[in-house]
Amino acid sequence: MIARASLAAVALVALAACSATAASDSSPTEPSSTSMAPSTTEASTTTTTAAPSTTSAPTTTIAPSTTTSTSTSTTVAALGQEVRPADFLGEEIIGTSAEGRPISASHRGTPGGTVVLVVGVIHGNENAGLAIVDQLATVPLPAGLDLWLLPLMNPDGYANDVRGNGNGVDLNRNFPHDWTAIAAPGDWQYSGSGPGSEPETQAYMAFTDRIRPALTLWYHQDLFRVSPSTGRDGPLRQRYAELSGLPYETVSGPGSVYTGVAATWTRRSLPDAMSFIVELGPTLSAAEAEVHAQAVLAVAQMA
Repeated sequence: MIARASLAAVALVALAACSATAASDSSPTEPSSTSMAPSTTEASTTTTTAAPSTTSAPTTTIAPSTTTSTSTSTTVAALGQEVRPADFLGEEIIGTSAEGRPISASHRGTPGGTVVLVVGVIHGNENAGLAIVDQLATVPLPAGLDLWLLPLMNPDGYANDVRGNGNGVDLNRNFPHDWTAIAAPGDWQYSGSGPGSEPETQAYMAFTDRIRPALTLWYHQDLFRVSPSTGRDGPLRQRYAELSGLPYETVSGPGSVYTGVAATWTRRSLPDAMSFIVELGPTLSAAEAEVHAQAVLAVAQMA
């Protein structure tokens, strides 16, 4: 794992500073019905991510890979030393949340290579994916990978430990593709006042329209599976499941509605884009986060 002062500590301080000047309304991933304690959880300035969980989770099936190593260089950030890899390309704030928190993305790898985007958190109380983003921030990358990391698409939900953003909207029901009016503010699947109504959704759409990712991965909890697909990304999903030890099973959950979904919008709106959700379990250890990071790199080379 990287030094926590690099991404996690800076992110937490940034969130705290923004929170002091913003309102903090709160509201409640994808559906959940799992054998592992189900729950209802589917340019260049600052870095935004958070400290990953280090609790135990289901055992995965591969050991961390040994890719060709990349040297690292150390820069001194305002809040302490920050270790960044030699292929670090920069950071930028792509937008702000409903409560005014920054939404930050970092960039590393090979400019002009295969663009891959990894989103750690879209549902604020499903944050195990941050540990995987943390690994991907410094793990050696294969040649030809142009990697973008978006730790917190929903910084309000993360700060408030709820599913939705500061307006009580489930961002994974707010995207324009197949948007449907669902529930009311604060309800766990409230889809917002209209398609793409939320600032986080708008920031993501503008960002991906600019970088045009060939593959986007989204982390949710805690169904512990990867859903099969007959589309172009089907083989990538299956390979990710094999490498991570996740079951390759259909995602379904009682009471869940799958409209306005971010991954679906990405596939339908960007030419030749592949995008899929990884449902983690309730917890994720540091070792398992490393296994997932290597799975990301493996499927990125298939994109």
